[in-house]
Amino acid sequence: MEKPPKILILLTGGTIGSSVNDGCIDVDSKRSDDLLSIYKNFDKPLVDFEVSRPFNILSENAEPKHWLQIINTLEKFNLVNYTGVIIAHGSDTLPYTGAALCYGVDSPTIPIVLVAANYALGEVGSNALVNFSASVDFICNQQLPGFYAIYQNSDGEVYVHLASRLLEADWLKDDFSSFGGHLGILDSRGLCCTPSSKNPSMLKLYNPSPDIVPWTKNFNNQILGLRAYPGLNYRCIDLKAQSIKAVLHSQYHCGSGNVIGDNGTSLLEFISNNPQVDHYMISYKDIKGPLYASCHQLIEAGAIPLENISFEAAITKLNFAYNQTEFLPIDYMKREFFYEFVREKCESGYVI
Repeated sequence: MEKPPKILILLTGGTIGSSVNDGCIDVDSKRSDDLLSIYKNFDKPLVDFEVSRPFNILSENAEPKHWLQIINTLEKFNLVNYTGVIIAHGSDTLPYTGAALCYGVDSPTIPIVLVAANYALGEVGSNALVNFSASVDFICNQQLPGFYAIYQNSDGEVYVHLASRLLEADWLKDDFSSFGGHLGILDSRGLCCTPSSKNPSMLKLYNPSPDIVPWTKNFNNQILGLRAYPGLNYRCIDLKAQSIKAVLHSQYHCGSGNVIGDNGTSLLEFISNNPQVDHYMISYKDIKGPLYASCHQLIEAGAIPLENISFEAAITKLNFAYNQTEFLPIDYMKREFFYEFVREKCESGYVI
């Protein structure tokens, strides 16, 4: 008799593992167990689930140390013995954990899928069960190696995202999107991939190159992220009094920033006055092409431009880059791990 698929489940809390009591949403380990119990009562093919609980928190409380707990937990298992892995996680910081897996786990030969929920299990409109069930189907039917996030948006479609490109959910509908667009939609036909020049081909995804990632022992809170907006007063930020190693500047859409402002609003002044810190800027489409005058001035002042990467993926990557010792941080940032850089290539859409 053929053995059923074996899936490793990592339960970390979040809305998908929460309950609502007297108007308060909080983690409840029993709800995670309920998720598995309810799924098993469905008319679904038999699956052998093995459960591990690295921690149990609401994901807004997640820090880089929690990424490491998930990574270390995965390393305790021989993943080749599993059909896939599902990580049940909160939605707030899902993109950051997704990116962290891409930088912290050696290239997998099985699918590792992150799953979250908009509302707690059993609440009206909750997509917890849909997302979990879709993740099981994706693992068992597609068997696509790599790191993914699967989530049903408010339009009723179940989207498959590359974990390295997932963006924070929007504030209005709690919908997720991807930097450069989602990988595909999962429905009764399977994984439906829409034509996109920005996504890797199925041939590449099904044939990953063996990749050993640099080792990270722990994280020090020495990375700062700043988002540009009119009137941002950089003089309120004293980098010399803090042990900051690098700053990620999330600039306007073309990579530009204020270079003539007074009263502390000049990014050029801020970078020039803090040469002891590495300054990275996102996100540029093509640094070899024409750039705005402000971009040239900021780069000449020492800022390091990063191309075609999301804020979530870049800030997470900086945390890894400055807490490993195998590569210079700038070389680490330029290295691609799991398609975090969006590159224009001609690919065809199809169903698998």
